[in-house]
Formats: sequence, C-alpha cells, structure tokens
Amino acid sequence: MPTELQITLLILGIAIGIWVLLLIVDIIFVASFLTILKKHKKALTVILNTKYENLAKAYSIINKYDIEVNPKLISTLNEINVSTFIEQDSKECEESRNKLSYLKDELVYILNQHPELNEKPDFILSKNNIVEADVIYRSNIAMYNADILGYNYWIRFLPCRFIFKLLKYKKKQIIA
Repeated sequence: MPTELQITLLILGIAIGIWVLLLIVDIIFVASFLTILKKHKKALTVILNTKYENLAKAYSIINKYDIEVNPKLISTLNEINVSTFIEQDSKECEESRNKLSYLKDELVYILNQHPELNEKPDFILSKNNIVEADVIYRSNIAMYNADILGYNYWIRFLPCRFIFKLLKYKKKQIIA
C-alpha cells in the first residue's frame, strides 16, 4: 500500500511532467511562428518594393503624356526609402506604407480627372500591376497578422508565460 508521501510525489511528478510537456509544445509553436513570420516579412518586403516600383512607373507614364502632376506627389514618391520595407514593424516602414497608400489614392484621383489614360496600353498595364500588388499585399497582411496573433498567444500561454517574460520575448504588433 503506497504511503501518503509516495502518492504526493507521484502527483507532483505527473504535474511537473504535464508542465514540461506543455512547455515543449509552447516552445515548438513559438519557434514555428517565428519562422513563418520571417518568411512573411520577406514576402511583404518584396510586395512593398513592387508596389513602389509600379507607382513610380505609373507616375512616369503620366509625366510622359504631359499630364500635370502635383510636385508634392513626386517629392513624396522620392522621399520613400525602400530599405525601410525590411522591418515591417518599424515606424519608418509604417510611414512608407502610408505614403504608398496616399500615392495610390492620388493616382486614382488623377485617373478620374484624365479618363484618356485608360486608353493608353502602358498605363493600363501599370494600373493593373498596382491593383494586383495591392490584392496580394492585403492577402499577405492578413496572413502575417494571423501569425502575429498566434505568436502572441503562445508567448502569453499561461502555464509558460513566465519563461518567455524571463527571456524577454515581447508581444508583436499587428499591421493595420
């Protein structure tokens, strides 16, 4: 017949075993989310560079057809530093993304003011590339944000939270 000490040690051993198992699962999930996030960051960098190049091309085509463009738009385009696209969660990257959105909105406005641009094959191609890049970008942002939520969940998983706090893992922010 087992003694009270043996029963207590058995229960304690089972509890520690379950906690170690949870910790291993938690570490596996955090590591896999970090790997996935790294791939998403690379994809977003490529997409943002593509968006920038397509917008630059569209504005150069507009200039080619002697359509007046506000100089502020060209200066905003030139202010964008594509190297900021590497770190998706940086303030500089957020500013560059906002500038790209602003330039795209202004391009739509220019197109509405000059419908004859829709008859130019080079502009149509450029416009279609911008639209496609935007769709791909939104899709990748959704996947990136979903993985951020998963990562944040697993670093704050209650049984193992203190381990990640000790290791100074920080919660990541989603991209709006």
